[in-house]
Amino acid sequence: MGVGETADGNRMQIGAAEYRTLRRASETYRAELVLRLGGEVGLRPAEITRIRPDHVRNRDHDGAEHYFLTVPESDAETRLAYLPEDVEHDLRQYARAEDVAADERLIPVTPRRVQMLVSEVADRAADRTGEDRFREVSSQTLRQYFARHLVKEWVDPRVVQAVGGWERIESLAPYLEEPEPDDIAAAFARSDAIDSRLTDAETATAENGSGQPSLARLDRIIDGLRNVGEGLTTASTREEVERTTCERLVGVGCYQFAWFAQREGDGFRPVAVAGLDTDAVDELAVADGAAGTALSEDRVLVSSVNTDDAFAPWREYDADAAAVIPVDDGDSTYGVLGIGAAATGDISDRERTLLADLGARVGQAITAAEQRKFLLADTSVELTFECRNPDSFFAGASARFDGTLSMEGVVPGEERSLLYFVTLADAQPDAVVEWAPTTEAVTDARLVRDYGEEALLELVVDGPDLSKTLVEHGATIREIEATAGRQEVVGEVPANASVRDIVDDVTATFPGTDLSKKRERELPAESLPAFRSSLRENLTEKQAAVLQAAYHAGYFEWPRGSTAEELADAIGITSPTLHNHLRRAQQKLLSTFYDQADHHATDMPWTDE
Repeated sequence: MGVGETADGNRMQIGAAEYRTLRRASETYRAELVLRLGGEVGLRPAEITRIRPDHVRNRDHDGAEHYFLTVPESDAETRLAYLPEDVEHDLRQYARAEDVAADERLIPVTPRRVQMLVSEVADRAADRTGEDRFREVSSQTLRQYFARHLVKEWVDPRVVQAVGGWERIESLAPYLEEPEPDDIAAAFARSDAIDSRLTDAETATAENGSGQPSLARLDRIIDGLRNVGEGLTTASTREEVERTTCERLVGVGCYQFAWFAQREGDGFRPVAVAGLDTDAVDELAVADGAAGTALSEDRVLVSSVNTDDAFAPWREYDADAAAVIPVDDGDSTYGVLGIGAAATGDISDRERTLLADLGARVGQAITAAEQRKFLLADTSVELTFECRNPDSFFAGASARFDGTLSMEGVVPGEERSLLYFVTLADAQPDAVVEWAPTTEAVTDARLVRDYGEEALLELVVDGPDLSKTLVEHGATIREIEATAGRQEVVGEVPANASVRDIVDDVTATFPGTDLSKKRERELPAESLPAFRSSLRENLTEKQAAVLQAAYHAGYFEWPRGSTAEELADAIGITSPTLHNHLRRAQQKLLSTFYDQADHHATDMPWTDE
């Protein structure tokens, strides 16, 4: 068991043994069923609260009975999940024991309570084993275990995507580990991809008992992907990521050439190349060719160069087969990676899947490099949006209740939700708290404190709001104020972010929104950014979220604005887990502060003279 670095930050990874430990730590049938629905069926907390006994379906396949679960993803959409036979048995037994009717909810609680059930079991497992890392386990951990387990069992990733409810196959990337060479070799060996993709010449060789050309190519692919992975771990800038990817793919003879191009206006701009002249990339990376198609359709485009007009310009550069791979991290698209291979005949479906995974991993490496650059940058870009679209939560709330909502703070929550602390003025807080969870945007709401003329609210937002869309583009939200149906959001993005892409996405999602201000903002020259950066490196994602949530919820005030129980419930963890994270975060905060103070003693006003 360990904490793995993913696109979402630090996330706990568990194996089969740890999953069994968690199951043994559950003390009620409900808690164990919740664990199994997350870890073996891949359900999210909100989905667990919606399922009913009559959602179970059965189907005969090859003489054996299989079970499925119709999962309500929202009020209007469903998906079909696979239900292992023993999980179906436990589900049926639980419904019978609890006298749950066929059309009644099986787990009639809130998604937040489901998250807390998981946290309670995790705390119990930590207490029993002495392994405090169990306290980091969440509902996301169970979904990650579900995805990793199926992929290790050689289940087609497209099936994992479908039954788990991921929008795109690339969305699985943060849940999965970097494949080892042995894993890649075994994946190819278990398929007939090599034999089925042999060229006529290779087929003749294979019939003579050799087969070495295919195996040699497979070895080069494995070496190339391994070398790219090693290079990405040490690349510290976006330029280095792009250059390293191309050079290492070509360096081991995996491909004839490789190039990377960024979207610029209506065309592309080459930024890295190996095995070709840069001028040649201008002919290959064109909007009306393979590069433009791959990016617009968001898919890996592969072809035999000699038969596909989209790849016609590639014929001059001795490439028999080629591929163009969109490079993105699931949220931001960075460009396309083009590769050409000689004397291969074609690129197999399995190889295309590996290339799609490569595009996602390169995108994640670029994101990490850009985030590091943002921490060290001297400037950023501040964007101010004005929105009158009621589909954006804060705009709609201010119009409905004729009040003013102002953000005091925001921290990340579970399942990519955001926990907002908002001051409400000129409206009844109880009415807003009762109404907010009925919207598509908010899953939970709480009145933290009523000051009379104003009130402090806590809102868990995981649905449509302008600010959440900006966060998904990597923005930091500085201000939100909404009144009389007009919402103003101030966000800060890195200086090299594509403002055009951000504006296009925001205005397409929320028509009636305008970018009212855009200005370059210099970061403070003093050591505060360095101090915050140092603290971020020391705190886990959960510790940082708990510390910030406690601050905004008034936990450190006197008298306290929120109790530990209220704060834990809002975040979706138990009180012991909250105290554990909070104590460790406070210790790291103070250690970082005093370590800095030791080096800058003259900055301390109370230093002895």
